[in-house]
Amino acid sequence: MESEIEEYTVQIRRYIHARPELSFKEEKTSEFIVNELKKMGLAPVRIAGTGVYADIKGDGKGKTVAVRADIDALPVQEVNDKEYKSINDGIMHACGHDAHTAMVLGLAKKLTSEKTKFTGTIRVFFQPAEENPPGGAIKMIEDGLLNNVDYVIGQHVDSRLPSGYVGYRSGAVSANSDTFYIKIKGKGGHGSMPERGIDAIYVASQFVVMLQSVVSRILSQTSASAITVGTFNGGYRHNVLADKVDLSGTVRTVSQDDRDKAKESIEHIMNGLKAAYGIDFEYVYEYGYPVMVNDPYVTSILKEEAENLIGKDRVVEVNQALGGEDFGYYLQQRKGTFYRLGISNKEKGITAPNHSPEFDIDETSLETGVNLLAKLALRLTQS
Repeated sequence: MESEIEEYTVQIRRYIHARPELSFKEEKTSEFIVNELKKMGLAPVRIAGTGVYADIKGDGKGKTVAVRADIDALPVQEVNDKEYKSINDGIMHACGHDAHTAMVLGLAKKLTSEKTKFTGTIRVFFQPAEENPPGGAIKMIEDGLLNNVDYVIGQHVDSRLPSGYVGYRSGAVSANSDTFYIKIKGKGGHGSMPERGIDAIYVASQFVVMLQSVVSRILSQTSASAITVGTFNGGYRHNVLADKVDLSGTVRTVSQDDRDKAKESIEHIMNGLKAAYGIDFEYVYEYGYPVMVNDPYVTSILKEEAENLIGKDRVVEVNQALGGEDFGYYLQQRKGTFYRLGISNKEKGITAPNHSPEFDIDETSLETGVNLLAKLALRLTQS
């Protein structure tokens, strides 16, 4: 039966990988998930637009454990030459959400086809738009996903870990993930007479350089943080002063105090540049996903079950990262844990990082993922 579940999970992963859809547009993916769940004799419920969940009920009373998969892809052009390569130009499952979906469907098939004896309820759910803040988790919660749920667990593939390994962490595991947008308004003119205009590109360049001092001189030196300008757009021609520049970037912090300081400091820098050079500006700061905080008790159970499944030497504690994840919203509402599943394999040439156009996974990791989800979820129904 294990080989049947493994084969099913690989097939599902490849099917979804070849047909990626962007955030909030996962219509065909959602329909496919619904049909698969119905084949298992389950009664899927649609929520949050393209979101889906279904309950697998055991015999007798027990806790309800929700197990999450995210289903959206990224606007990335895949360069892999595989039989399951994306058929949708400019869209790719470059973060592994196809694997997440396949493993949670594999979990559902395992529990329904094997008639596993357990008490309580396993709620499998498939969330849209993890990659696009404000994300799909908030809407899933608003639509009642967590009603009657005691625990929530999430598993994410990680290219930094070898296939067959699991990474765990108790407490804070991710970062606040915010976005800022700035429009700098200068005054156009001839490149040979900069004194008669206000060079928006020069001012914007000063801003990018000065921004680095926020991390090094204003935010806490005992807490991790990062500020990155991701887009810088302005100018018309080599000899024309740019009258405007549009910038956007991300702010990653692990404390609310640093989060608020970063927002305030960016505005202070812009006001200083306005006073110095006479520019005007527009500034928008959007709070994004919160820090994920894993429950110590649930994480200890994960560690124990993972060690029993794959061995202590393959279960490693990972550092807090500055990535953003809207699973944090679930952990604000219910106890749970979010952990990493290794998927890289140097011998097979599978080493590309998540979000890369070369990203792929060692599919032997899928069986480990399904089995660990099953062991953890079933253990929690009795906790």
